[in-house]
Amino acid sequence: MSSEMILVDDNIELEKDNLSYIQIKTYRISQELEQVIHEYLNTIFAKSERPGIVPLVYTILKELGINACKANQKRVFFEEKGYDILNQDDYSKGIKEYKASFSESMGVEYGPKSKAKGYFCLIRFEYTNGGITITVTNNTPITKQEEKSIREKLAKAMGYDDLAMFYMDNADNTEGAGLGLALIIIMLKGEGIDPNYFRISISGETTTARLEIPLSSEFKSKRS
Repeated sequence: MSSEMILVDDNIELEKDNLSYIQIKTYRISQELEQVIHEYLNTIFAKSERPGIVPLVYTILKELGINACKANQKRVFFEEKGYDILNQDDYSKGIKEYKASFSESMGVEYGPKSKAKGYFCLIRFEYTNGGITITVTNNTPITKQEEKSIREKLAKAMGYDDLAMFYMDNADNTEGAGLGLALIIIMLKGEGIDPNYFRISISGETTTARLEIPLSSEFKSKRS
């Protein structure tokens, strides 16, 4: 099996094997990255039985990529301030300062900083005739508090089929990555995809979101 390495720009490194996978390494969300993701999703799903699912998968993938890059960005911010992100007192102080200074344009500044420190977001598409597996990984740790919030929102989302109802019932708690992940669950349900095919795994300093999309009865889940 031979793979091709492509340096798209300073923010996007691409590796692919046309028969089985595409992997994108990035340090921040950018217009160029969004175009690359959209292009490959269209290519991957074009010959499948569900080409119309591309907008849903793109929306989910963008949410996961934003979460991963923001987690790395936050880690860099804490390090620059001298805060230990895993220390509760430091975290409480640092997160207030981070939210106060946050802007959508921070990625332009913090993307190169993340790259310099070795923090990345890895987006991988693995595909067969049976289905597609997409993983989004970032290599910064998550706090116990953040993990608890994510798990709670994911569990709660399992009981909803309507986005508007979920928003209404969680109006007082609509911040953080956990909400976006919960909405992913509801969107998958809306497309008739088993939400159990979406998983978050945390190992040491690595956080990985995995979405499996069966395209035929031949598909075998990694959960099996």
